[in-house]
Amino acid sequence: MNTYVSYLAFVPPDGGAAPPGTEFINTLIQWVIYGVSAVLFIYFIAGLARAAQTRQSGGQADVAAPVWPLVAAIVLAGASTIWIAVGAG
Repeated sequence: MNTYVSYLAFVPPDGGAAPPGTEFINTLIQWVIYGVSAVLFIYFIAGLARAAQTRQSGGQADVAAPVWPLVAAIVLAGASTIWIAVGAG
């Protein structure tokens, strides 16, 4: 016998708001997300430059390696967007 329990919660029409006094925490988290995204993007550019140098000198360049910081930055940007969308930011 399967029993499914559904929990309903009231969500205000405006989507809710962050609790009072959390503005500093929200601002800090957003700045950290932006900072980490910038560092990952810089790492991506540096990795591409390194791969180009290696390829120009006749070596075998691994071009896929610098892509992972870019993917992480995209995921982090999505997390930031979700953070803001749920009303925490």
